[in-house]
Amino acid sequence: MKKLALLATLTLLSACNSNRSAAEDAVRESLKDPDSAKFGDFSFNEKTQKGCLTVNAKNEMGGYTGDQQAHVMKTEEGWVTVAIADIPASLCRKAQDTVTE
Repeated sequence: MKKLALLATLTLLSACNSNRSAAEDAVRESLKDPDSAKFGDFSFNEKTQKGCLTVNAKNEMGGYTGDQQAHVMKTEEGWVTVAIADIPASLCRKAQDTVTE
């Protein structure tokens, strides 16, 4: 029983890491300096297929923006960055929990 629980946990963690990695790639595509990206917290809502990823990257002037929230969405074609904004993580998470029709 313990082995089954451990396997389930490892499978879930693997899926989370896969989602995180794909979300980071989508965010990098929308940045001025993709190689400068430093990522923080990531949250993902399986039901809405939306996520939030904290990112700090260089802007067009070469300075870091400070932590911002990247609102990302998982689509049939892959991950897309909906917006990157200077908002609290809690507000981004609230948006990811909102179901749109």
